[in-house]
Amino acid sequence: MDAAEYLRKSRMEEGMDTEEVLARHRKALADYASANGINIIETYPEVKSGESLYARPEMLRLLEDVEAGKYEAVLVMDLDRLSRGRMKDQGIILDTFAESGTLIITPEKTYDLSDEMDAELAEFKTFMSRREYKIINKRLQRGLRQSINDGWYVANAPYGYRKITVDRHPTLEVVEEEAKFVRMMFELYTQGYGCVSVARHINALGARPRRSDTFTRSSIARILTNPVYVGKVAWNQKSHIKKGVRGNPKQITIYNPPEKWIVTDGQHPAIIGRELFDRAQEIMRGRYTPSKNDGTIKSPLAGLVKCARCGKNMQRLMMHGGPYLLCNTVGCCASAKFEYVEAQVLHQLREIMTELSLSKPEAVPQNIAPLEESLAMVRKEIASTGRQKDKLHELLEIGEYDLPTYRERMGKVKDKLSGLERQEAELSRAIRDADRADPPAVAKQIRAVLDAYDAADAANRNALLKSVVNVIWYTKEKKTKPRDFQLKLDVKGYL
Repeated sequence: MDAAEYLRKSRMEEGMDTEEVLARHRKALADYASANGINIIETYPEVKSGESLYARPEMLRLLEDVEAGKYEAVLVMDLDRLSRGRMKDQGIILDTFAESGTLIITPEKTYDLSDEMDAELAEFKTFMSRREYKIINKRLQRGLRQSINDGWYVANAPYGYRKITVDRHPTLEVVEEEAKFVRMMFELYTQGYGCVSVARHINALGARPRRSDTFTRSSIARILTNPVYVGKVAWNQKSHIKKGVRGNPKQITIYNPPEKWIVTDGQHPAIIGRELFDRAQEIMRGRYTPSKNDGTIKSPLAGLVKCARCGKNMQRLMMHGGPYLLCNTVGCCASAKFEYVEAQVLHQLREIMTELSLSKPEAVPQNIAPLEESLAMVRKEIASTGRQKDKLHELLEIGEYDLPTYRERMGKVKDKLSGLERQEAELSRAIRDADRADPPAVAKQIRAVLDAYDAADAANRNALLKSVVNVIWYTKEKKTKPRDFQLKLDVKGYL
Protein backbone atom coordinates (compact mmCIF):
# COMPACT_ATOMS: atom_id res chain seq x y z
CA MET A 1 0.00 0.00 0.00
CA ASP A 2 1.39 3.40 -1.04
CA ALA A 3 0.83 6.08 1.58
CA ALA A 4 1.87 9.56 2.66
CA GLU A 5 2.64 10.67 6.20
CA TYR A 6 1.55 13.97 7.75
CA LEU A 7 3.64 15.28 10.66
CA ARG A 8 2.31 17.90 13.06
CA LYS A 9 2.85 18.65 16.73
CA SER A 10 0.05 18.01 19.22
CA ARG A 11 -1.21 20.80 21.48
CA MET A 12 0.67 19.22 24.38
CA GLU A 13 3.91 19.51 22.37
CA GLU A 14 3.54 23.19 21.41
CA GLY A 15 6.37 24.36 23.66
CA MET A 16 8.84 21.77 22.37
CA ASP A 17 11.31 22.06 19.50
CA THR A 18 9.38 21.39 16.29
CA GLU A 19 12.17 19.60 14.43
CA GLU A 20 12.84 17.23 17.34
CA VAL A 21 9.15 16.39 17.80
CA LEU A 22 8.57 15.74 14.10
CA ALA A 23 11.72 13.59 13.94
CA ARG A 24 10.29 11.37 16.71
CA HIS A 25 6.93 11.17 14.93
CA ARG A 26 8.60 10.26 11.65
CA LYS A 27 10.48 7.39 13.29
CA ALA A 28 7.33 6.08 15.04
CA LEU A 29 5.32 6.13 11.80
CA ALA A 30 8.19 4.55 9.85
CA ASP A 31 8.32 1.69 12.37
CA TYR A 32 4.54 1.22 12.15
CA ALA A 33 4.59 1.29 8.34
CA SER A 34 7.43 -1.24 8.17
CA ALA A 35 5.60 -3.62 10.51
CA ASN A 36 2.35 -3.38 8.52
CA GLY A 37 3.61 -3.50 4.92
CA ILE A 38 2.94 0.17 4.16
CA ASN A 39 5.19 2.04 1.72
CA ILE A 40 5.58 5.73 2.67
CA ILE A 41 6.27 7.59 -0.56
CA GLU A 42 5.86 11.22 0.58
CA THR A 43 6.18 13.19 3.83
CA TYR A 44 4.32 16.41 4.69
CA PRO A 45 6.02 18.00 7.74
CA GLU A 46 3.97 20.91 9.14
CA VAL A 47 6.72 23.10 10.57
CA LYS A 48 4.80 26.39 10.49
CA SER A 49 1.35 25.57 11.77
CA GLY A 50 -1.73 27.50 12.89
CA GLU A 51 -5.28 26.66 13.81
CA SER A 52 -6.60 27.86 10.44
CA LEU A 53 -6.38 25.47 7.49
CA TYR A 54 -4.87 28.24 5.36
CA ALA A 55 -2.05 28.69 7.89
CA ARG A 56 -0.99 25.07 7.26
CA PRO A 57 0.81 24.99 3.87
CA GLU A 58 1.69 21.28 4.05
CA MET A 59 -1.93 20.34 4.78
CA LEU A 60 -3.07 22.33 1.73
CA ARG A 61 -0.48 20.51 -0.38
CA LEU A 62 -1.59 17.16 1.06
CA LEU A 63 -5.27 17.85 0.35
CA GLU A 64 -4.47 18.60 -3.31
CA ASP A 65 -2.67 15.26 -3.63
CA VAL A 66 -5.38 13.35 -1.74
CA GLU A 67 -8.05 14.90 -3.96
CA ALA A 68 -6.04 13.75 -7.00
CA GLY A 69 -6.05 10.18 -5.65
CA LYS A 70 -2.29 10.03 -5.28
CA TYR A 71 -2.31 7.81 -2.15
CA GLU A 72 -4.26 4.87 -0.81
CA ALA A 73 -3.76 6.11 2.75
CA VAL A 74 -2.26 8.85 4.90
CA LEU A 75 -0.42 8.03 8.13
CA VAL A 76 -0.69 10.41 11.08
CA MET A 77 0.10 10.06 14.79
CA ASP A 78 -3.48 10.87 15.81
CA LEU A 79 -6.66 11.98 14.04
CA ASP A 80 -6.70 15.42 15.65
CA ARG A 81 -3.24 16.23 14.17
CA LEU A 82 -4.93 16.01 10.77
CA SER A 83 -8.28 17.69 11.42
CA ARG A 84 -7.66 19.95 14.42
CA GLY A 85 -8.96 23.49 13.93
CA ARG A 86 -12.18 25.27 13.06
CA MET A 87 -15.36 23.30 12.30
CA LYS A 88 -15.41 24.51 8.68
CA ASP A 89 -11.79 23.43 8.14
CA GLN A 90 -12.42 20.01 9.70
CA GLY A 91 -15.32 19.49 7.30
CA ILE A 92 -13.15 20.30 4.28
CA ILE A 93 -10.44 17.86 5.39
CA LEU A 94 -12.75 14.95 6.22
CA ASP A 95 -14.83 15.46 3.05
CA THR A 96 -11.67 15.39 0.90
CA PHE A 97 -10.61 12.05 2.38
CA ALA A 98 -14.12 10.60 2.14
CA GLU A 99 -14.67 11.62 -1.50
CA SER A 100 -11.27 10.30 -2.64
CA GLY A 101 -11.58 7.05 -0.68
CA THR A 102 -8.24 7.67 1.06
CA LEU A 103 -7.75 5.90 4.39
CA ILE A 104 -6.53 7.71 7.51
CA ILE A 105 -4.16 5.43 9.42
CA THR A 106 -3.05 6.07 13.01
CA PRO A 107 -1.09 3.62 15.19
CA GLU A 108 -4.34 2.98 17.14
CA LYS A 109 -6.93 2.77 14.34
CA THR A 110 -7.53 2.95 10.60
CA TYR A 111 -10.40 5.21 9.49
CA ASP A 112 -12.27 4.49 6.26
CA LEU A 113 -14.53 7.52 5.88
CA SER A 114 -16.64 5.77 3.25
CA ASP A 115 -17.79 3.55 6.13
CA GLU A 116 -20.64 5.18 8.06
CA MET A 117 -19.43 4.03 11.49
CA ASP A 118 -15.87 5.25 10.87
CA ALA A 119 -17.14 8.57 9.50
CA GLU A 120 -19.33 9.15 12.58
CA LEU A 121 -16.47 8.20 14.90
CA ALA A 122 -14.10 10.59 13.11
CA GLU A 123 -16.63 13.43 13.34
CA PHE A 124 -17.20 12.71 17.03
CA LYS A 125 -13.46 12.66 17.78
CA THR A 126 -12.89 15.96 15.99
CA PHE A 127 -15.86 17.51 17.83
CA MET A 128 -14.46 16.37 21.19
CA SER A 129 -10.99 17.59 20.21
CA ARG A 130 -12.37 21.04 19.38
CA ARG A 131 -14.33 21.16 22.66
CA GLU A 132 -11.29 19.99 24.64
CA TYR A 133 -9.18 22.71 23.02
CA LYS A 134 -11.59 25.45 24.11
CA ILE A 135 -11.64 24.16 27.68
CA ILE A 136 -7.85 23.81 27.82
CA ASN A 137 -7.37 27.27 26.31
CA LYS A 138 -9.64 28.88 28.92
CA ARG A 139 -7.73 27.16 31.71
CA LEU A 140 -4.40 28.19 30.23
CA GLN A 141 -5.47 31.83 29.90
CA ARG A 142 -6.78 31.86 33.46
CA GLY A 143 -3.56 30.30 34.76
CA LEU A 144 -1.49 32.69 32.65
CA ARG A 145 -3.20 35.76 34.11
CA GLN A 146 -2.75 34.42 37.63
CA SER A 147 0.96 33.74 37.03
CA ILE A 148 1.45 37.28 35.75
CA ASN A 149 -0.41 38.77 38.72
CA ASP A 150 1.87 36.78 41.01
CA GLY A 151 4.95 38.22 39.27
CA TRP A 152 6.12 35.13 37.39
CA TYR A 153 7.63 35.60 33.91
CA VAL A 154 6.00 33.42 31.24
CA ALA A 155 7.38 34.93 28.01
CA ASN A 156 10.80 34.46 26.38
CA ALA A 157 13.65 35.88 28.43
CA PRO A 158 14.62 39.41 27.31
CA TYR A 159 18.21 40.45 26.68
CA GLY A 160 20.07 40.57 30.00
CA TYR A 161 18.15 37.68 31.56
CA ARG A 162 17.72 33.91 31.29
CA LYS A 163 14.67 31.84 32.21
CA ILE A 164 14.82 29.75 35.39
CA THR A 165 12.27 27.87 37.49
CA VAL A 166 11.64 28.66 41.16
CA ASP A 167 9.18 26.48 43.08
CA ARG A 168 7.94 25.16 39.71
CA HIS A 169 7.21 28.72 38.50
CA PRO A 170 9.01 30.51 35.62
CA THR A 171 11.04 33.60 36.40
CA LEU A 172 14.30 35.31 35.39
CA GLU A 173 17.85 35.59 36.59
CA VAL A 174 20.42 38.16 35.50
CA VAL A 175 23.00 37.28 32.83
CA GLU A 176 25.76 39.64 33.91
CA GLU A 177 27.64 39.51 30.57
CA GLU A 178 24.54 41.03 28.93
CA ALA A 179 23.28 43.07 31.88
CA LYS A 180 26.37 45.30 31.79
CA PHE A 181 25.39 46.36 28.26
CA VAL A 182 21.79 47.01 29.35
CA ARG A 183 23.06 49.36 32.08
CA MET A 184 25.31 51.03 29.52
CA MET A 185 22.35 51.58 27.16
CA PHE A 186 20.37 53.42 29.83
CA GLU A 187 23.37 55.43 31.01
CA LEU A 188 24.36 56.53 27.50
CA TYR A 189 20.80 57.39 26.57
CA THR A 190 20.24 59.54 29.67
CA GLN A 191 23.56 61.29 28.95
CA GLY A 192 22.17 62.55 25.63
CA TYR A 193 23.05 59.81 23.14
CA GLY A 194 20.33 58.84 20.63
CA CYS A 195 19.25 55.24 20.06
CA VAL A 196 21.34 54.95 16.89
CA SER A 197 24.44 56.26 18.68
CA VAL A 198 23.84 53.90 21.60
CA ALA A 199 23.50 50.96 19.20
CA ARG A 200 26.67 51.92 17.35
CA HIS A 201 28.61 52.25 20.61
CA ILE A 202 27.65 48.92 22.17
CA ASN A 203 27.99 47.07 18.84
CA ALA A 204 31.58 48.35 18.68
CA LEU A 205 32.17 46.95 22.18
CA GLY A 206 31.14 43.47 21.03
CA ALA A 207 27.56 43.29 22.34
CA ARG A 208 25.33 40.98 20.30
CA PRO A 209 21.56 40.52 20.49
CA ARG A 210 20.23 36.97 20.54
CA ARG A 211 18.26 36.93 17.31
CA SER A 212 20.27 39.16 14.98
CA ASP A 213 23.82 40.24 14.30
CA THR A 214 23.68 43.79 15.67
CA PHE A 215 21.61 46.09 17.84
CA THR A 216 19.50 48.63 15.95
CA ARG A 217 17.64 51.82 16.79
CA SER A 218 14.37 49.96 17.33
CA SER A 219 15.89 47.16 19.44
CA ILE A 220 17.55 49.74 21.70
CA ALA A 221 14.25 51.65 22.00
CA ARG A 222 12.41 48.45 22.99
CA ILE A 223 14.94 47.75 25.75
CA LEU A 224 14.79 51.34 27.03
CA THR A 225 10.99 51.19 27.38
CA ASN A 226 10.73 47.68 28.86
CA PRO A 227 9.80 47.75 32.59
CA VAL A 228 11.22 44.25 33.05
CA TYR A 229 14.59 45.90 33.74
CA VAL A 230 13.25 47.52 36.94
CA GLY A 231 11.84 44.22 38.20
CA LYS A 232 8.37 44.46 36.66
CA VAL A 233 6.36 42.02 34.55
CA ALA A 234 4.50 43.64 31.64
CA TRP A 235 1.83 41.83 29.65
CA ASN A 236 -0.54 42.73 26.79
CA GLN A 237 2.07 44.93 25.14
CA LYS A 238 1.06 43.55 21.73
CA SER A 239 -2.14 42.50 20.00
CA HIS A 240 -2.36 40.11 17.05
CA ILE A 241 -4.96 40.79 14.37
CA LYS A 242 -5.90 37.72 12.36
CA LYS A 243 -5.68 37.67 8.59
CA GLY A 244 -8.67 39.33 6.91
CA VAL A 245 -10.19 40.93 10.04
CA ARG A 246 -9.44 44.44 8.74
CA GLY A 247 -8.87 43.46 5.15
CA ASN A 248 -5.24 42.72 6.02
CA PRO A 249 -3.66 40.09 3.72
CA LYS A 250 -1.78 38.45 6.61
CA GLN A 251 -1.75 38.42 10.40
CA ILE A 252 -0.37 41.67 11.79
CA THR A 253 1.01 42.63 15.19
CA ILE A 254 0.27 46.01 16.75
CA TYR A 255 1.81 47.58 19.85
CA ASN A 256 -0.71 48.57 22.50
CA PRO A 257 -0.40 51.92 24.33
CA PRO A 258 1.09 51.64 27.87
CA GLU A 259 -2.29 52.29 29.50
CA LYS A 260 -3.47 48.91 28.14
CA TRP A 261 -0.49 47.01 29.56
CA ILE A 262 -0.79 44.77 32.60
CA VAL A 263 2.20 45.65 34.82
CA THR A 264 2.89 43.86 38.10
CA ASP A 265 5.82 43.50 40.49
CA GLY A 266 8.00 40.64 39.26
CA GLN A 267 9.75 37.92 41.20
CA HIS A 268 13.01 38.61 39.35
CA PRO A 269 15.81 41.06 40.25
CA ALA A 270 16.07 44.46 38.56
CA ILE A 271 19.06 45.34 36.39
CA ILE A 272 18.72 49.13 36.68
CA GLY A 273 17.25 51.52 39.25
CA ARG A 274 13.82 53.10 39.00
CA GLU A 275 15.20 56.64 38.88
CA LEU A 276 17.37 55.89 35.83
CA PHE A 277 14.49 54.12 34.08
CA ASP A 278 12.07 57.02 34.70
CA ARG A 279 14.63 59.52 33.43
CA ALA A 280 14.99 57.50 30.20
CA GLN A 281 11.19 57.44 29.74
CA GLU A 282 11.00 61.20 30.20
CA ILE A 283 13.69 61.75 27.56
CA MET A 284 11.98 59.27 25.24
CA ARG A 285 8.64 61.07 25.50
CA GLY A 286 10.23 64.43 24.75
CA ARG A 287 12.38 63.20 21.89
CA TYR A 288 10.07 60.97 19.82
CA THR A 289 6.56 61.00 18.48
CA PRO A 290 4.82 58.04 20.17
CA SER A 291 4.00 55.10 17.93
CA LYS A 292 0.34 54.89 16.99
CA ASN A 293 0.44 51.52 15.29
CA ASP A 294 -3.19 50.41 15.39
CA GLY A 295 -2.92 47.99 12.49
CA THR A 296 -3.92 50.48 9.79
CA ILE A 297 -1.57 51.49 6.97
CA LYS A 298 -0.35 55.07 7.32
CA SER A 299 2.46 54.99 4.74
CA PRO A 300 1.83 54.70 0.99
CA LEU A 301 5.21 52.95 0.70
CA ALA A 302 4.63 50.43 3.52
CA GLY A 303 6.23 47.06 2.74
CA LEU A 304 7.59 48.24 -0.61
CA VAL A 305 10.90 50.05 0.00
CA LYS A 306 13.90 47.89 0.94
CA CYS A 307 17.48 48.87 1.64
CA ALA A 308 19.61 47.71 -1.29
CA ARG A 309 22.54 46.99 1.04
CA CYS A 310 21.07 44.93 3.88
CA GLY A 311 17.75 43.90 2.28
CA LYS A 312 15.62 45.02 5.23
CA ASN A 313 12.42 47.05 4.93
CA MET A 314 12.89 50.79 5.25
CA GLN A 315 10.89 52.31 8.10
CA ARG A 316 8.86 55.50 8.13
CA LEU A 317 9.86 57.54 11.19
CA MET A 318 9.08 61.03 12.44
CA MET A 319 12.35 63.03 12.62
CA HIS A 320 13.13 66.74 12.57
CA GLY A 321 9.42 67.58 12.47
CA GLY A 322 8.49 65.37 9.53
CA PRO A 323 8.42 61.79 8.20
CA TYR A 324 11.66 60.19 7.00
CA LEU A 325 12.52 56.80 5.53
CA LEU A 326 15.14 55.12 7.68
CA CYS A 327 17.16 51.92 7.38
CA ASN A 328 17.06 50.18 10.74
CA THR A 329 20.53 48.64 10.31
CA VAL A 330 23.12 50.74 12.13
CA GLY A 331 25.70 52.26 9.78
CA CYS A 332 23.84 51.28 6.61
CA CYS A 333 22.10 53.61 4.13
CA ALA A 334 21.42 57.21 5.11
CA SER A 335 17.84 58.38 5.65
CA ALA A 336 15.81 60.57 3.29
CA LYS A 337 12.69 62.69 3.57
CA PHE A 338 9.63 60.56 2.91
CA GLU A 339 8.08 63.11 0.55
CA TYR A 340 11.22 63.11 -1.63
CA VAL A 341 11.19 59.32 -1.95
CA GLU A 342 7.45 59.17 -2.68
CA ALA A 343 7.80 61.87 -5.36
CA GLN A 344 10.69 60.00 -6.99
CA VAL A 345 8.71 56.74 -7.04
CA LEU A 346 5.86 58.45 -8.88
CA HIS A 347 8.32 60.15 -11.26
CA GLN A 348 9.95 56.81 -12.18
CA LEU A 349 6.54 55.20 -12.68
CA ARG A 350 5.62 57.96 -15.15
CA GLU A 351 8.87 57.39 -17.05
CA ILE A 352 8.29 53.62 -17.20
CA MET A 353 4.69 54.21 -18.31
CA THR A 354 5.85 56.48 -21.14
CA GLU A 355 8.46 53.96 -22.31
CA LEU A 356 6.01 51.05 -22.28
CA SER A 357 3.14 52.93 -23.91
CA LEU A 358 5.37 53.61 -26.93
CA SER A 359 6.37 49.93 -27.20
CA LYS A 360 4.71 47.18 -29.15
CA PRO A 361 4.19 43.84 -27.38
CA GLU A 362 7.04 42.25 -29.33
CA ALA A 363 9.32 45.29 -29.02
CA VAL A 364 10.40 44.46 -25.47
CA PRO A 365 11.71 40.90 -25.54
CA GLN A 366 11.53 39.14 -22.22
CA ASN A 367 14.61 36.94 -21.96
CA ILE A 368 13.68 34.66 -19.09
CA ALA A 369 16.36 32.02 -19.76
CA PRO A 370 18.79 33.46 -17.13
CA LEU A 371 15.94 33.60 -14.62
CA GLU A 372 14.99 29.99 -15.32
CA GLU A 373 18.61 28.87 -14.95
CA SER A 374 18.88 30.68 -11.62
CA LEU A 375 15.61 29.14 -10.45
CA ALA A 376 16.80 25.65 -11.36
CA MET A 377 20.03 26.19 -9.41
CA VAL A 378 18.13 27.48 -6.36
CA ARG A 379 15.72 24.53 -6.44
CA LYS A 380 18.65 22.13 -6.69
CA GLU A 381 20.18 23.80 -3.64
CA ILE A 382 16.85 23.58 -1.77
CA ALA A 383 16.69 19.85 -2.46
CA SER A 384 20.27 19.43 -1.25
CA THR A 385 19.54 21.41 1.92
CA GLY A 386 16.41 19.33 2.51
CA ARG A 387 18.56 16.21 2.38
CA GLN A 388 20.87 17.81 4.95
CA LYS A 389 17.86 18.22 7.27
CA ASP A 390 16.91 14.58 6.82
CA LYS A 391 20.49 13.53 7.55
CA LEU A 392 20.47 15.57 10.77
CA HIS A 393 17.26 13.79 11.85
CA GLU A 394 18.93 10.44 11.23
CA LEU A 395 22.08 11.41 13.15
CA LEU A 396 19.96 12.49 16.12
CA GLU A 397 17.91 9.29 16.04
CA ILE A 398 20.95 6.98 16.01
CA GLY A 399 22.71 8.98 18.73
CA GLU A 400 25.56 10.41 16.64
CA TYR A 401 24.54 13.96 17.66
CA ASP A 402 23.56 15.18 21.11
CA LEU A 403 20.71 17.72 21.34
CA PRO A 404 22.88 20.89 21.58
CA THR A 405 24.86 19.90 18.47
CA TYR A 406 21.68 18.93 16.62
CA ARG A 407 19.98 22.23 17.46
CA GLU A 408 22.99 24.32 16.47
CA ARG A 409 23.41 22.62 13.09
CA MET A 410 19.68 22.46 12.42
CA GLY A 411 19.43 26.20 13.09
CA LYS A 412 22.05 26.93 10.44
CA VAL A 413 20.39 24.62 7.92
CA LYS A 414 16.96 26.18 8.56
CA ASP A 415 18.35 29.71 8.10
CA LYS A 416 19.94 28.67 4.81
CA LEU A 417 16.71 27.01 3.66
CA SER A 418 14.63 30.10 4.49
CA GLY A 419 16.93 32.28 2.38
CA LEU A 420 16.77 29.84 -0.53
CA GLU A 421 12.98 29.67 -0.35
CA ARG A 422 12.79 33.48 -0.50
CA GLN A 423 15.02 33.44 -3.59
CA GLU A 424 12.82 30.77 -5.17
CA ALA A 425 9.67 32.83 -4.58
CA GLU A 426 11.26 35.99 -6.03
CA LEU A 427 12.57 34.21 -9.13
CA SER A 428 9.26 32.43 -9.72
CA ARG A 429 7.43 35.73 -9.49
CA ALA A 430 9.86 37.41 -11.90
CA ILE A 431 9.45 34.59 -14.44
CA ARG A 432 5.67 34.69 -14.09
CA ASP A 433 5.58 38.45 -14.60
CA ALA A 434 7.97 38.32 -17.56
CA ASP A 435 6.10 35.47 -19.21
CA ARG A 436 2.83 37.35 -19.31
CA ALA A 437 4.36 40.78 -19.94
CA ASP A 438 2.40 43.02 -22.30
CA PRO A 439 4.04 46.49 -22.36
CA PRO A 440 0.93 48.50 -23.42
CA ALA A 441 -1.20 46.66 -20.84
CA VAL A 442 1.36 47.34 -18.09
CA ALA A 443 1.50 51.00 -19.14
CA LYS A 444 -2.29 51.21 -18.98
CA GLN A 445 -2.30 49.75 -15.47
CA ILE A 446 0.38 52.21 -14.29
CA ARG A 447 -1.64 55.11 -15.76
CA ALA A 448 -4.70 53.97 -13.81
CA VAL A 449 -2.63 53.92 -10.61
CA LEU A 450 -1.24 57.42 -11.21
CA ASP A 451 -4.67 58.83 -12.08
CA ALA A 452 -6.20 57.51 -8.85
CA TYR A 453 -3.22 58.21 -6.58
CA ASP A 454 -3.75 61.82 -5.49
CA ALA A 455 -7.36 61.28 -4.36
CA ALA A 456 -6.57 58.10 -2.37
CA ASP A 457 -5.73 57.84 1.34
CA ALA A 458 -2.49 56.25 2.55
CA ALA A 459 -3.86 52.69 2.68
CA ASN A 460 -5.35 52.89 -0.81
CA ARG A 461 -2.21 54.54 -2.20
CA ASN A 462 -0.26 51.61 -0.80
CA ALA A 463 -2.65 49.13 -2.45
CA LEU A 464 -2.39 51.00 -5.76
CA LEU A 465 1.41 50.93 -5.74
CA LYS A 466 1.51 47.25 -4.78
CA SER A 467 -0.71 46.44 -7.75
CA VAL A 468 2.10 47.46 -10.12
CA VAL A 469 5.32 47.34 -8.05
CA ASN A 470 6.94 44.27 -6.49
CA VAL A 471 9.69 46.04 -4.56
CA ILE A 472 11.60 49.35 -4.51
CA TRP A 473 15.34 49.15 -3.78
CA TYR A 474 16.77 52.20 -1.97
CA THR A 475 20.37 53.41 -1.71
CA LYS A 476 21.82 56.58 -0.18
CA GLU A 477 25.38 57.32 0.88
CA LYS A 478 26.21 59.04 4.16
CA LYS A 479 26.84 62.81 4.14
CA THR A 480 25.16 63.42 0.78
CA LYS A 481 22.53 65.96 -0.24
CA PRO A 482 18.89 65.35 0.79
CA ARG A 483 17.81 64.26 -2.70
CA ASP A 484 20.96 62.24 -3.50
CA PHE A 485 19.39 58.80 -3.14
CA GLN A 486 18.83 56.11 -5.77
CA LEU A 487 15.70 54.04 -6.32
CA LYS A 488 15.32 50.93 -8.45
CA LEU A 489 11.71 49.93 -9.08
CA ASP A 490 10.86 46.28 -9.73
CA VAL A 491 7.65 46.82 -11.72
CA LYS A 492 5.40 43.86 -12.50
CA GLY A 493 5.74 42.84 -16.14
CA TYR A 494 8.72 45.14 -16.74
CA LEU A 495 12.33 43.85 -16.77
